[in-house]
Amino acid sequence: MVQILKPEVRAQLMRAAEVVFAERGYRGATVAMIAHQAGVSTGNVYRYFDNKDALFYAVISDAFVASFMQLVRRRVHLLAASADITRPVGDAAAAESELLTFWLENRLRVVTLLAGAEGTRHEGFGARFADELVQLALERLRRETGGRRLRPVVRSTLQHVFENTVRTLGAILAQDGGDAATREAFRAFWSYQLAGLAGLERWVISDDR
Repeated sequence: MVQILKPEVRAQLMRAAEVVFAERGYRGATVAMIAHQAGVSTGNVYRYFDNKDALFYAVISDAFVASFMQLVRRRVHLLAASADITRPVGDAAAAESELLTFWLENRLRVVTLLAGAEGTRHEGFGARFADELVQLALERLRRETGGRRLRPVVRSTLQHVFENTVRTLGAILAQDGGDAATREAFRAFWSYQLAGLAGLERWVISDDR
């Protein structure tokens, strides 16, 4: 007898997997947990996905990761080109809104990608994300100082700042109090973070060695 697969059941399994992967991470999640979350038998999961890996990569696809980074890079590049990074306007403001909308629409997948992907090919994504933000910030500082060599403390400070950014991003998205509350939380965090980065930039520029 031909096995009939239903798109709605596949979608139900993927939604359940998003929840379990976000809560448990890839390593802590099991197919049985996902089946229980979806309200189906474990055997039924295997009708749609060969194994846990296949289910994980259906949820956290390479295309999803690429879209995440494309939006981040657009937002950061436009912000870095702004005269005042604490007051993004025009394209920079639009890019910020687009990125935040993407995060809200994919809340659980972002949480998993940042902190729950150990054991997959996306393991260490959160650290790589922080490193890229450090490099982009350093590029702006070098440009603003006319290519002057920056002190090691600048890089280490930025590393701490952006590692905290990754943790905060995951924490805000993990607390689902609704889109409005999440947007407000990000506005509060970004106002604090960007003011701090602007202060660091002023210190670097005024540093007379």
